[in-house]
Amino acid sequence: MQANNNIPYYLTAAGIFILLKFAFTLADNNDLTFLLKPTDRLVGLLTGSYSVYLADNGFYNDKLNILIDKSCSGFNFWILCFVTFTYLGIKHLDKAIHKVLTIPIALFCAYLLTIFVNTSRIFVSVVVQNQTKILFTNQQHLIHEAVGIITNLSFLVLTYYIIEKILIHRQHNAKPA
Repeated sequence: MQANNNIPYYLTAAGIFILLKFAFTLADNNDLTFLLKPTDRLVGLLTGSYSVYLADNGFYNDKLNILIDKSCSGFNFWILCFVTFTYLGIKHLDKAIHKVLTIPIALFCAYLLTIFVNTSRIFVSVVVQNQTKILFTNQQHLIHEAVGIITNLSFLVLTYYIIEKILIHRQHNAKPA
């Protein structure tokens, strides 16, 4: 019976997901600076370099010869994390107010994780590409994509696992009301 009570929350999250996914198709680099700028700043801190923002192109880093733009904003990862976090919260929380609060909290936590994962993905991609550029000269785009897939999938699965364990542990240790 609990699952039926969760349907409105799941539908709300699905609706937000669809709206955000549609908004992404209309977005440009300027609309995505909330993801691009913090990622660029952190990549700059890790690499000791800086970028220049070009509205039509994104953040261009001359030293690393990389462009951080819409395609690598992490937007799809963000909304996927949002849905995952929302699902877990609604599944494991009992009170209606907690389920309602799960949605904005999931958006925010997914945003923070996205910035971290995106920065990690770009940094690892730069390092790996620098190490393999002589050996795999014509395959750098494949290496870039592989690093992205492996990084995003690993973090998503690991985060799901950790959050589920925390929420299950919380349920088992909760005092009966």
